[in-house]
Amino acid sequence: MGLGLLPRNSSFNLLFNHLHELGLERSLCRKYYGSSSVQLLYDSDKAVIPIRRSHSCKGRKLYSVVVRVCKSLSWEVAKEIPFKKAMKKYGLSHSINAFSAMVHIFVFAGMDREVYALLKDIVFNFENTGIDLRNVIHIALHSSPNNATSSTVLADVLIKVFAANTMLDHVIDVVNQLKKIGLEPSIYSCNFLLKCLAEASQKENLVKLFEAMKKFGPSPNVRTYTIMMNFYCTYYPGQQTGVDIKEAYKILKEMWEKQINPSASTYSVWVHGLCRIGCPDVAWKFIRKLRYENQPLNSYCYNAIIYGFFAEGEVSKAISVFEEMRSFGITPDVCSYSILIGGFCKFYSIDRALCFIQDMQDNNIKPNPISYSSILKGLCNIGAAKIAKDFLHDLKNSGCKVEQRAYNILINGFCAQGDLSSAHELLEEMISSSFAPDASIYKRLIRASCHMGSVDTALKYRNMMVREGFLPDSITCHFIVKQYCTEGRVMEALHLIDEMIDQGIVPNLYTYNVVINHLCKDENTEEKEGRLQEALHLIDEMVDQGIVPDLYTYNVVIHQLCKDINPKKALELITVMLQRDMFPNVMILNTLIDGFVKQSNFKKAGMFYRGMLKLEITPDITTYTILIDMLCKRGKVRKHYRRRKVKKAYKLFRKMIREGLNPDNICYTSMIAGLCEIEDVKNACALFRDMQKRELLPTVVTYTCLIDAFSKVDQMDEAKKLLKLMVRQNIPPDVKTYSCLIDKFCKLHRMDEAERLFDRMRKENISPDVITYKIMILGYEMVGNTDLAYEMTDEMQRLFNIPGDSI
Repeated sequence: MGLGLLPRNSSFNLLFNHLHELGLERSLCRKYYGSSSVQLLYDSDKAVIPIRRSHSCKGRKLYSVVVRVCKSLSWEVAKEIPFKKAMKKYGLSHSINAFSAMVHIFVFAGMDREVYALLKDIVFNFENTGIDLRNVIHIALHSSPNNATSSTVLADVLIKVFAANTMLDHVIDVVNQLKKIGLEPSIYSCNFLLKCLAEASQKENLVKLFEAMKKFGPSPNVRTYTIMMNFYCTYYPGQQTGVDIKEAYKILKEMWEKQINPSASTYSVWVHGLCRIGCPDVAWKFIRKLRYENQPLNSYCYNAIIYGFFAEGEVSKAISVFEEMRSFGITPDVCSYSILIGGFCKFYSIDRALCFIQDMQDNNIKPNPISYSSILKGLCNIGAAKIAKDFLHDLKNSGCKVEQRAYNILINGFCAQGDLSSAHELLEEMISSSFAPDASIYKRLIRASCHMGSVDTALKYRNMMVREGFLPDSITCHFIVKQYCTEGRVMEALHLIDEMIDQGIVPNLYTYNVVINHLCKDENTEEKEGRLQEALHLIDEMVDQGIVPDLYTYNVVIHQLCKDINPKKALELITVMLQRDMFPNVMILNTLIDGFVKQSNFKKAGMFYRGMLKLEITPDITTYTILIDMLCKRGKVRKHYRRRKVKKAYKLFRKMIREGLNPDNICYTSMIAGLCEIEDVKNACALFRDMQKRELLPTVVTYTCLIDAFSKVDQMDEAKKLLKLMVRQNIPPDVKTYSCLIDKFCKLHRMDEAERLFDRMRKENISPDVITYKIMILGYEMVGNTDLAYEMTDEMQRLFNIPGDSI
């Protein structure tokens, strides 16, 4: 196998001299040629592999590649056998020797890219096979102890390999190893490492390296300080703004003290930091001072301030900075214009934004997609999506490249305006323009469809989304489920939830709550029990999916159970809550108390109220209103017992006020009704006046209770005054109100007053009920007017279809 002539020029001889210093030349010759052929490398026109060799030929092909690399310095030859393949075929030892030789060959030839590629190949394969990467560092730095240049170059490349691939701990090892052998990496490598540490927010290592550079070298340059400045003004961890302006100023001050002139980039970073913490005015003053001192500035310095003023809403100042920049001969770049256009669009000044688009074109600055996107977004924000669509088509017709982002903005704009047909047209245009809609577009269309009340359209987009390989997330599915429930299609919503779970999409808490709420609100009496059971089943399913039901979930179901007068089942659900370490809140306990009240189980209702107090759960207005209404309810109980209950309710009412709670008109009405029932007119009237002071409008029930109470104590003038007050406050009396008064006038044998009220009812289109008729009939009988009693009886029978023998 022939090898061809080895070049004898000076560069090649220099390369071999370096290899000789490393001991690699002798190693290669022994392993590949054998001792009898070493001289061929120097004296022969042709190098021929001898048939007889004194060493193993296991790595013959591998070392052949090394020699060919040495001869040709060709990367194509070097990559014939990747390191992974070499290790598998020739073993670790041969592979390391061969690749180490090639690395040094490229180092001496000044071929840094090839060195980087080889070391990256070695590093990645060492990492994947679990071999300690410190071995790579040792091989690279200790294989050439007599050649500092070689070690430094290798260290620089290794630093770049590790840093560029986020292996920052190993980079620190490289720096430490260099120190041990008395060498230092180049300033370029250290700066690159600093940049990577800054972007990774590794503050501790960053500061250590920076301080080490200042003490041991290489000495930091302006680029070093700019990187540190950028860290404190952009990447600083633990701050919401990412800025530690005090540390950044220390960096700037240190540069001035060491007479290292900051560059325009350094100043732009400092200005950017000031603007990020909301100090664009300070940044502007600083820039003006630099301009006065003839310091280097660029458009980035001004751009940061322009952006900062827009962020603060200072539009006029932003324009002033822009004009000042131009007046000093600094040409605005595309970024400057993009900031201005975006800022004006944000503040709905679309006309001014379009003027700057024209200004860009006049100055031969081609607007970028960000500029156009700002215009499109601004038009959509003011509800002018159709104009934005025309603007997009004008862009396309003028030969401007339109990106997918433009379509996304317009589709979002039409969806926000509820124009689904235009949004769909743009979707089709987008697809015809060879753009593939992403998941966000479909999600927006689904959401808009649901808001427009069309769940079927939403499902169409969902199916399109799935065909394109995107799965809708739980939020998107939530909108479809919610719309299903709104349309009364709860069972289809349940089917969709099952489908979501099968696809690995876990419904969120709000989705379950929507369905549970609609299941509980179903008014279909035939299916109500089954749907309530389905709601209870969904709570168990939520727990199985790892979703903890919240208090709203339980409250909805408990409320429905209590509404169906099944507080015992609600109590069982509260027990389940407690088992899941979830304590019921006042709303849930109110619902349960109300449930027992509706079941007339006043004992248990009171028990739960006392339980609230023991658990230090503060009762609210609803709690007191339920209890007061319960205690004041009418019922067939002894008079003294009723009085005791009402007095207890009155104490609760006073307690509620002492605790700073403001009773509403319902609570006042319940209390007034109770006091009127026991003929405590004085306190009832006091509450009525208090109610008026609080500007709470009494209801017809409030007035009826008071009128009834005054009637019972024979204060008919007061009762009639209340009736007039009702009319003045536009609270029309109802049949019960009139019946109270008519009943009293009949008992007082004042039938003329009773008749006037009866006729007034009819004029006001209030139909007397059976009770009113019976009161009038009894009144006529008491005054001996049997004819009118018979007439009234006959009228009642006709109106209410009452048989004559049932009276």
